[in-house]
Amino acid sequence: MKTSLSALKRSMIFKDQSKLSFDYVPDELPGRAGELDSLGRLFRTVVYEKMGQTALVTGPVGSGKTAVVKRFCDILKDAGIENKRMIDTVHINCRNRKSESMVLLSILTHFDSRFPDRGFSIPEMIEILKKHLKKRECHLVIVLDEADVLLKRSGSDLVYAFTRVQEEDPELLGALSLILISQKSIIQLMDKASLSTFKRTNIIEFGKYDREVLKMIVDQRVELAFHDNVVEDGVSEMIASMSEEYGDARFAIELLEKAGMVSEEKGSDTVTPEHARWAKAEVKPFVFEETIQQLNVHEQIMLLATSRLLKHSAYCSTGELETEYQALCEQINKRPLGHTQFWQYMKEMDAFGLITTKRSGKGTVGNTTLITIQDVPVMELIEFLENNLLS
Repeated sequence: MKTSLSALKRSMIFKDQSKLSFDYVPDELPGRAGELDSLGRLFRTVVYEKMGQTALVTGPVGSGKTAVVKRFCDILKDAGIENKRMIDTVHINCRNRKSESMVLLSILTHFDSRFPDRGFSIPEMIEILKKHLKKRECHLVIVLDEADVLLKRSGSDLVYAFTRVQEEDPELLGALSLILISQKSIIQLMDKASLSTFKRTNIIEFGKYDREVLKMIVDQRVELAFHDNVVEDGVSEMIASMSEEYGDARFAIELLEKAGMVSEEKGSDTVTPEHARWAKAEVKPFVFEETIQQLNVHEQIMLLATSRLLKHSAYCSTGELETEYQALCEQINKRPLGHTQFWQYMKEMDAFGLITTKRSGKGTVGNTTLITIQDVPVMELIEFLENNLLS
């Protein structure tokens, strides 16, 4: 008897889920044109003057460092082809390849997949690398991602050796470049000899993504990864807002993928703002019951009113909330707060992290404050608060 697993059927939500992988690098990288240009200005001598170059790329987690460097390496190779300059690249994550010998082994197996994984000293491996560079007559760009892990464990001798390759052998002039990627500056982890050859001023710093760019990133992945018209209006903006605290594109992409998976689990045809809230609750749980018990009755009524308004949307306005709050007060025989005190309570709940407020932007008539709930599915809040207030 044949059995089937429905979860393995072709998705009606995702068009190409691989486009949500952290390893996927899109052709366009929102918000990082300036950093790509900075790398281009540093490395144009590699293409036109046959020189080697070094760079240090720093920035917080999820700021696009690895994606930008990978995309830049592709652009650099294309520029080399146009100018009859053979350029090759190898990208090594030093968290996975923590020792000098493991880094060199990764480079050598890039040239020769059958290269043995033991039996050679580090100086011998460097000499073999030189032979490969001479034989292929190519320029090699070595990218050491999370380089701080290697430097903390093994020091900067390998960095020094790479930067000295072309100085010690005239046949290798302009044969090698080095890009280091790290969350923080690692200049202090290098000795004086390494610093003298690395060019310590070639630092490109990445800042956190802001909400606008995060929304651009999410919109891009929606278009690439989801079927048309599946992700509802407001989802991208909500996920961008959820991720803004960290400025982390990876977190935003993870939330987007999880929202799509929650949608499938619940048998929905679309991805809604509520699915994004479920995703946030799973990826970064928020213990709401203990927090709500600390609220007074009017704050709980306001939160219930907000939750009801957000059942099918990403945001509500303060005017809508005040009207819904007053209706709820009447339902449970509580005298509603005045407008000024209502606003004060709303600000306190925002500061407490139970709601999130923002000023309305383009496309909204007038200038009002919009409210959302990000950390908890509103249906859970509605059930909990109605049991507290209405039972």
